Parts: sequence; C-alpha cells; structure tokens
Amino acid sequence: MLEEVMSNLTKICYEYLSICKHVKGLSNLTLKAYEIDLKQFSQQFPKKTRIADINKDQIMAFQKDLFEKGLSATSIKRKMACLKSLFKWLELEERMPLNPFHKINTQIKLPKRLPKNVPSQELYKIINCLRSKLNLTDDMLYCTNELSSTVKSRSDMNIFTTLVAIEIMLVTGIRVSELTNIKISDIDIYNKKIKIFGKGARERFVFIPDDTLVTLIVAYIKSRAITCSAHCQLLTNSKGKPASTQFIRKQLKSVSIEANITPHMLRHTAASELLDTGLDIRFVQRLLGHANISTTEIYTHVSNSALQSKIEQASVRKKLLFNKI
Repeated sequence: MLEEVMSNLTKICYEYLSICKHVKGLSNLTLKAYEIDLKQFSQQFPKKTRIADINKDQIMAFQKDLFEKGLSATSIKRKMACLKSLFKWLELEERMPLNPFHKINTQIKLPKRLPKNVPSQELYKIINCLRSKLNLTDDMLYCTNELSSTVKSRSDMNIFTTLVAIEIMLVTGIRVSELTNIKISDIDIYNKKIKIFGKGARERFVFIPDDTLVTLIVAYIKSRAITCSAHCQLLTNSKGKPASTQFIRKQLKSVSIEANITPHMLRHTAASELLDTGLDIRFVQRLLGHANISTTEIYTHVSNSALQSKIEQASVRKKLLFNKI
C-alpha cells in the first residue's frame, strides 16, 4: 500500500513534467531543473504521504529547510515557483481539495545585482584575436568566398564558430540556448533577420543590422562543409556535431584575455548598448524576448551608470561657475 501511495506521488510529479514539456513548451534546461526540484520536494515526506495531505505549514517548512542548507535565494525562489506551479495545476485539474499555497507568503527578496558588461576594449581584443587566427583581413569581410577560404582545417572551424557566436550575440542579445538552437532554415539572409524560439516556445525575430555580419554568416554556412556536418543547426563544432551551450561557454572562456566572459555577459552588453543609443525600452524588451518589461528594466541601471559617467566628464558646474573649459 505504501509503495502504491509513493508511486502515485511520483506519477503526479512526472505527469506534471510531461505537461510542462508538451503543453507549456518549457526548455530542456528548465525541465531538468523542475525534475530535480520535484524530486527534492517529494523526498522530504514519508512514503505514506499523499500529495493531497500536504499543507501550507509543510510548504513553509520545506522553504526554511532550503535556506538552512545554504542554497542561494535565486535557487530557492525557483524551487518554490516550481512547486507553486505544480499545485496550481492540481487545483485547476480538481485533483486536490485545497491548494496549500493559498494565503501563505513565499516571496523571496533577491539581492539586486547589476548585470556585468564586457568592456569594449576586451571585445575588440577578442574579435581581433579570432580574426588573426583565421588570417582574416578587413578586405575579406565583404567577400564570402575569401572568408570561407580561410577555414583550412577542422580546428579552424572552432575558431570561426566562436567568432560568429560572439558577433551574433552582440548584435541580437539572444540567449546562448537560443543561439545554439538556430537552424540554417531560421535565417532569412535577404531580409537580414533570424527566427528565434525563446522561453515558453515564444517565437520572435532578431535582426542583422550589419552587411559584413551577413557576409560572415553566409561564409560560415559555406565553411561548415569542412566538418562534414549533416545536422541542420547553424553552429557546429570541429567534429561536425551541433555546437552545444557548454561548447560555446568553453570557447568564450578560452578566448577571454582579461575578463571571464560568459554568454550572458554578451547579452547584457547588447541590451545596455541598445539602451544607451536611445532605443525605446519596449523595443529592447521585444528583442531580448522578455515576457515582462520589469526584467528589461534592470538594464536601465547600466544605462544610467553610463549617463552618470558622461555627466561627470562634462563637468558642467565647473565650466559654468569657474569658467573651466
């Protein structure tokens, strides 16, 4: 009997994971995180515990236990959001009499951390270093055939993949998971745009504003032949396999000269640079694929920092009061 009860609890969790995958369209990374969270939650209770018997005190006790184990506020917030979503689903399906999240406060205040940008000097060094390894010159940036001819070995392809990945992330601000999921068929070269499938299976377009980047992408697609790639993903590694998110992170780390650059730092850099140019925040929100504009607003702090720096450099008060020019 106890095994049957436990299997019912496990079955409910995996049934919900299936809903998240096939109905909600959550990413594989989110699904993996949810699977870990639900397993950790179910292990807190005796085998005889039915999910319908879980009350708000047990929910709060679970949250307290997570804090006592030293988990970060971000991780705990995600785990509690997963549970809240599970019980909301059970409530809507009328599979439990009372949602234990009713009338309890599980809000967790996260520390405000400004996103880190990649210094322009560092980006300049990295891109020039990658171009140098491929023997690319400025004249080649406008010729597809000359660009593709610089890839003479499989190892060269890794360098070219890293260069293209950085260039695309810098102008579009897409997530690294979105980058590695781009298929060749998603790229509209003529209209200079790329179809992106973001979180929650939301579809959007990002744009390629630079003709030299268009040429670079076309040359890259042509160069993929050296690895005998048979897959339809845009980015590939030297073995001809689709480039994974781990591969991109590893490549970025290997080419970082002064800063330990991550894909998310490139996303932050793209967002703050767009805001600094005066682009409306709602356009930036759409470009980044944020469901809520509050997520995009964190980048305005970076923009304000740049504004403060420019104001300090202007020294308006000194010029007006002390006639210093």
